[in-house]
Amino acid sequence: MTERIRILIVDDQRLLREGFRKLIEMEADFEVVGMASDGEEALTVASRLYAEQKAPDVVLMDVRMPHMDGIAATRAFKERWPTSRIAILTTFDDRELIHAGLQAGALGYVLKDITAEQLATTIRATAQGQFLLHPEIASKILSPFAPIVEGTEARASISPPLVDIEASSQLTEREREILALLARGASNREISEKLYITGGTVKNHLSNILGKLGVRDRTQAALKARELGLM
Repeated sequence: MTERIRILIVDDQRLLREGFRKLIEMEADFEVVGMASDGEEALTVASRLYAEQKAPDVVLMDVRMPHMDGIAATRAFKERWPTSRIAILTTFDDRELIHAGLQAGALGYVLKDITAEQLATTIRATAQGQFLLHPEIASKILSPFAPIVEGTEARASISPPLVDIEASSQLTEREREILALLARGASNREISEKLYITGGTVKNHLSNILGKLGVRDRTQAALKARELGLM
């Protein structure tokens, strides 16, 4: 990562884009390298930035946008540029959207009512590859599985871990590979094609993974994968 954190802002409301840009550029170590009004435009802008060797270190992604929404755009970013670090910044705290965003590969999900200081914290954490959730979001998808540690709203942490380290150590190498791909938003078919195994084999491995980790669905498994540093 360069000395200054390069940021791409994706939001369909022009006033919000400009407002975020002004707040972000008040920080000496931040640089807004592009803005887009929807997912399709974001991909076009990102392609140009990558070609110019000015790839964004962080993408701030809205959810509800025309043409291509933030979930689809996040998934597309991760497919084209697997190392993309995306934080969803939105007004929507719907459980299904949260799950979809995290499964698509976003590193975090933060509400737009955060302060300028919290926005800066979110950007720095995302640039470092840290997984983060706004506490209201974390409480929706993780409670009662794990309590939220008191702290800044933009950088909620989870403690204790959703499962213990002993359980995760039981994963085979192949299961760790599948879990890492799942955490990046890969579908069963994509995992199958990537690892040259059948769809049925993928399902069997996923069932074993969920059992060993003590979680009940893909979203919780993805959260655990990031917690274990398998991203």
